[in-house]
Amino acid sequence: MNSSSVLREGVLVGLAGAAAVAVWFLLYDLATGAPFRTPALLGAVLFEHLREPSALVIRPKLVLQYTVVHGIAFVLFGVAAAGLFALVDRVRAMLFGLFMLFCCFEVAFLAAVTVLSEMLAGAFSPWAVLCANALASIVMLAMLWSHHARLIGRLTAPDDGDAPAR
Repeated sequence: MNSSSVLREGVLVGLAGAAAVAVWFLLYDLATGAPFRTPALLGAVLFEHLREPSALVIRPKLVLQYTVVHGIAFVLFGVAAAGLFALVDRVRAMLFGLFMLFCCFEVAFLAAVTVLSEMLAGAFSPWAVLCANALASIVMLAMLWSHHARLIGRLTAPDDGDAPAR
């Protein structure tokens, strides 16, 4: 893959992951009777330094601001993942780097959710956030695996000499 196709793939994968999370929380917020509460809450924390969740006023500006930041973060992660998948296509040993990227992302995300949940005195459900993150990971990995189908065959094949010499 050339760099423009990796970039294109990463952007699409990142936007798909961001959309999966946005749809999940739209449905979650609708089910709890407060549409757009989650992105408004996170936007208020990020842009207005909200510390008291009961003071939240759901405004389109907060939802939009948070959605943009959320989308950018997912696109950056999608580009990094697409780049590593492209590298794994050529050098199977780079699979460890790909695995580490997703593990580090999950650990950092879990830490952020824990801190945010404590800071906001349980104003949102960490389990809902973890489910959203799992959904995004599944969507993004499914897209990447589908674009790199030959990688699956290579992972189960005997070593083809792409590992560095010792």
